[in-house]
Amino acid sequence: MSDFGGGSREKTIVFGIVAVLVVALVFLGFQLLPGSDDGPASEPGTAAPEALGAGGGSVDDVMSLLPYSEAELATGAEVARDFMAAYHEVVPDESAQERLDRLSPMLSEEFFGTVENLVLTTPNSAVDRDPQRTSTSAEVTGIRNIGAGSVIYEVRVRFLTDTGDDGGNDPVSYAVTTVPEDGGWTVYAFQDAAIGNDGEAA
Repeated sequence: MSDFGGGSREKTIVFGIVAVLVVALVFLGFQLLPGSDDGPASEPGTAAPEALGAGGGSVDDVMSLLPYSEAELATGAEVARDFMAAYHEVVPDESAQERLDRLSPMLSEEFFGTVENLVLTTPNSAVDRDPQRTSTSAEVTGIRNIGAGSVIYEVRVRFLTDTGDDGGNDPVSYAVTTVPEDGGWTVYAFQDAAIGNDGEAA
């Protein structure tokens, strides 16, 4: 079976990335303040009104600029990770339809047809599977883009043999686009991370 553990690791990565984004936004806010680079300094003991309004907000104020909360980003990361592990997992004697049924709860409505075609017409697509490969493990290694309608995660997949080692196979990284749908998150697109981002939803 796939190793879907390590959720806390994904959450740590997501929270770390969000923290970096917050710091960057705060820094940008200060840089864009009127008179931040020139003009007379304020009198001692006084503060410029613009500074108080534009750059003096809390971290929560900056987080409000992002379209999703930390919890939502962590949930999206878990879906991206779980889907990539499940997609590459080889279940003995599993039919193509059974494989599609296993994946479908994690697919967006728009992406279902694409995966349906891949699974039903080319069951061994995407990876040249070796009979020894019976399971996979996946982890989110970063966030590539946070948009108003989607988040693109980078997910690294390792292919495991029945003895638990990688059999000498190198891990593969994917850019996985997730979208909010029906109160949860689903996969909208994915492709090799070396190619670039795919399927950014508006």
